[in-house]
Amino acid sequence: MAAATAARDAQRQDGLLKAHKMAAVKLFKGTLACHNATGYLAKGADTANFKFAGVTYETVDNSGGAAGALECRVFKTGEFEFVYNGGDAGQALLGLEVYVVDDQTVDEDAAVTTNDIKCGVISEVVSATKVRVRIDNYAR
Repeated sequence: MAAATAARDAQRQDGLLKAHKMAAVKLFKGTLACHNATGYLAKGADTANFKFAGVTYETVDNSGGAAGALECRVFKTGEFEFVYNGGDAGQALLGLEVYVVDDQTVDEDAAVTTNDIKCGVISEVVSATKVRVRIDNYAR
């Protein structure tokens, strides 16, 4: 295509909450979600070719359907509380990037995960077992 030669309507959206077609899985509200190797939304996991998609806004069960049959909305920005892998979270973790361990667990140590799927930055240590993670600019 050629470059624009006049003003155009770019169909702007906020992009804060976005629906994505799902794999044949059940996604639970408030969990980490990733795009799998074929581009469908799947449970967050330390899996090859997964890319962090966001945090699920709702529970949607497509486990009995075909990939793409249903959609689930995910938050693309914000701060969310997740389980901290290892149970020894301390204030020194503030500001560190974290990686997806599973759909509710994160860890800042890339040596703990195999595929190093970044999902945000620790913005608060809630307890030894829970951290608040800011996902802005990590969700795709």
